Amino acid sequence: MGHKVKQSLMSSRIDFFYYAFRNILLVSLPILAISAVLLASFRSSAMNSSADSVRINLPTSCTLSGNVTAEHTASMVSGQELRDIGTTEINTICNDKDGYIVYAKGTTQNNNGEVVLASSLGSNYDIKTGNIPSSNGDSSWAMKLSLGASTFPPTIVSDYDNKYVPVPNNWTKVVYRSASTATNSTATSIFTTTYGVYTTPGQPAGIYSGQVKYVMLHPSATTVLPTTTLESAFASAGKSKKIGVVDPVTGQTGDFYKMQDMNSSICDAVTPNDNPGYDEIQLVDDRDNKIYWVAKLKDGHCWMTQNLDLDLGVKDAALGIDTTVLTSEDTDLNDRSLAGAYGEGYSYNLETNIISWGPTNITRDYQHSTGTPWASNTNIAYSLDPGEWYWDGDDTTPNCNYLNTSAGCTHFTQDKTNVNKHLSVGNYYNWSAAIASDDSSSLTVSTYSNVNNNPQNSICPKGWRLPTIAKPNGEDAHSRPNSKGEFGRLNYLYNDGGNTDFKLISAPLWFVQSGFAIDGGLSNPGFKATYWSNTVSDGVTAYVMVLFTNYVNTDYNAYGSGGDGWKSGGRPVRCVAR
Repeated sequence: MGHKVKQSLMSSRIDFFYYAFRNILLVSLPILAISAVLLASFRSSAMNSSADSVRINLPTSCTLSGNVTAEHTASMVSGQELRDIGTTEINTICNDKDGYIVYAKGTTQNNNGEVVLASSLGSNYDIKTGNIPSSNGDSSWAMKLSLGASTFPPTIVSDYDNKYVPVPNNWTKVVYRSASTATNSTATSIFTTTYGVYTTPGQPAGIYSGQVKYVMLHPSATTVLPTTTLESAFASAGKSKKIGVVDPVTGQTGDFYKMQDMNSSICDAVTPNDNPGYDEIQLVDDRDNKIYWVAKLKDGHCWMTQNLDLDLGVKDAALGIDTTVLTSEDTDLNDRSLAGAYGEGYSYNLETNIISWGPTNITRDYQHSTGTPWASNTNIAYSLDPGEWYWDGDDTTPNCNYLNTSAGCTHFTQDKTNVNKHLSVGNYYNWSAAIASDDSSSLTVSTYSNVNNNPQNSICPKGWRLPTIAKPNGEDAHSRPNSKGEFGRLNYLYNDGGNTDFKLISAPLWFVQSGFAIDGGLSNPGFKATYWSNTVSDGVTAYVMVLFTNYVNTDYNAYGSGGDGWKSGGRPVRCVAR
């Protein structure tokens, strides 16, 4: 069972404008069934006697459900505390003779695993779970449980009984019925939940939302807390698979959920697990039917674990090359102002609220010399398709750092048989192409300290975006677990903040040493990789992650050797779910 809390700060006031009750997470859902077997036998005897046998099977049936009796809607003034925000009755019915336990966990969490009311203004403004008011004077929110009007009430764990306490960040026992009360556990038991919030006078106006989930376990079924995979999260969200997909690159066929259907609720519901193949899934990009690996990682975000391979243009033997128009229906286009960097090639339909972008240049086919030739332009979108190459993971062969199949050059292969599709080279994009712009000349001011000024568009699928590299509150963005520098956070969590790429190029991240495009050619494939972020450095450079065998820099912006950070260079793109 999940609860959502949203909070809106309007000027100096905070409005909780809704609290939505979600489907109940049931560990056991057997339908109550009564089966009667009449075993009768009749035998003639001198006594003319007979016997009847009756057997009734009553299976274990336990459910958890809820009823919002007072909407979680309220108004408050910043700098004050508000308690008893809404009420939800949670009903438990369980005929397990050994009783049951109810666990709770806040599932809206930041990069440190702290439960928050997530802010629409960015994670720097999230309201963390804690006492109200918090001991350190910061804004905080908390939960309280109390008994409802039931004949056989459950027992509330003392820490949560009629007192406001922080929402737990791990599954925590909050309510139970013991085996000693089993005869009463067959009846409905009710407890209620409500929330409180404290905000500082400086808490900015915005939207704040969070979620708490409850789950019942009982010994006759399971005592193992539930896990949710990406596959089951898409299904639970009511998403439908795209039927009969044929990947135009690999020829892979099947039915797949769509990249464009990913959202924060789906990703938040997934249980992180670093075992490859467990919490990863292949999704189809609805724009071109290409299939990508996606995983939920330790930072709590869902990432593409394969490079983007979108061509800005479509190749058709009958029609020739024709530019594909991207829209906000399928692409990460969010800026409706059509000002500055997004003026050229853009349109906005006031009736449908759809943004459209027709890029000026068609992706260059590097192997067949078709499409728009590359130009070193920092303002207009250019992209390059090197061909369908896969890195084979071998970076030991000396003097062999190019996409070719000559003898001894084993870094890359075009043989799709048994290749690891995570290691697809994908396409190369200059920074203007990566942010879906044909007029990025206005973006010259660094956004390193204020990511809210980052470009709002990208060529990622709808629901996805470019990673952010940032330095909030004067902190070092390098390799910190709580940094807004998202590449740095991954390097900290998976590579211990190290300066070599060993753990970044393997499962579950699979960053590819695909090199980069410069002046129409390819440089350093098999040796080096630079990945775009959406963070501006200045008029000429943007922030990138640079990695190769003996060097990792997760927030690089200098011109550097070979043009690392130059907006005019072509680099791969990895998208992260919004």
